[in-house]
Amino acid sequence: MNYLPDYFKKETIDGFEVSSLMKRCWAAQMEVLERFDEVCQKHSICYFLGYGTLLGAVRHGGFIPWDDDIDIWMLREDLDRLMKETGYDFAEKKLELVTPFSDGEYSNLAFRIINTRHSYCLTDDFLKKYWLFPFMAGLDIFPLDNVPRDENVLQNTKTLMVSANVLAQQWGNPEISMKEKIELYAQITGMLGVAQETEDKAANHLWRLTDRIGAMYCDDDADMVTIWYDYVANPNKLYRKEWFSEVSYLEFEGVEYPCPAGYKEALEVEFGKDYMIPKITHDTHAYPYYKRAHENMKHIFEAEGVKLPEIYESI
Repeated sequence: MNYLPDYFKKETIDGFEVSSLMKRCWAAQMEVLERFDEVCQKHSICYFLGYGTLLGAVRHGGFIPWDDDIDIWMLREDLDRLMKETGYDFAEKKLELVTPFSDGEYSNLAFRIINTRHSYCLTDDFLKKYWLFPFMAGLDIFPLDNVPRDENVLQNTKTLMVSANVLAQQWGNPEISMKEKIELYAQITGMLGVAQETEDKAANHLWRLTDRIGAMYCDDDADMVTIWYDYVANPNKLYRKEWFSEVSYLEFEGVEYPCPAGYKEALEVEFGKDYMIPKITHDTHAYPYYKRAHENMKHIFEAEGVKLPEIYESI
């Protein structure tokens, strides 16, 4: 990617002020996306721009002005291949694929490609590569899983998945007795016919089980796909499989990336029929996502009596 200096100037887009540092955040994330695309092309692995990134491609030709991350959708078979086949490729590019299977402390059903584990990084090589953006940049990857046609099977899957995921999230909650948590854990593993892990590894095991529950059904079982944790909150979040059977390439920040051929229908499911009308929202996390890391860097500089570089004084 190449950017002219003027790109990084503060700008008001669709009535929303995009800061200079956010522009650098976008540029850093585009570097990660470009490397991710290279790896996927090497292994013939299919992916799609998803959620707000897909909407941004369709409506803005790039980032939604008030968005600060990149979302990727992958059919389960492609995501499984990504996990099995690409570790060396990402390591070679100094990126990391983070999942509950690769990191015992990771607690999310969305997998991630990240460029650093540090709160911030000010090495010359890192800053040069990522357009002076010092914080973690990456992609969120969401699996599109088959949804069983049988309504009873569907409801049982939903119940089991919610039980495993809630217990994973609550495993460290001291207000719930360990005896109760272990009993629930035994019920879940018993229903799935899998062995239990030790108490210190149970939370991670539950995150992995939640992911695997969503992956249980093959193509012949289903006409629809979903991102399960969306579906359990909203049963209308279902996508027809044929929408993802072919790829349409749409421009995102000056580069064409793969999107589902049925992107219009998918966006209607996700955002409603009026998805082309801009609405300023920050639905999933505090904006910007690097706010805490910025505060940490500022605090450390102040504690050491060192002036924060002017470029990082404001988020």
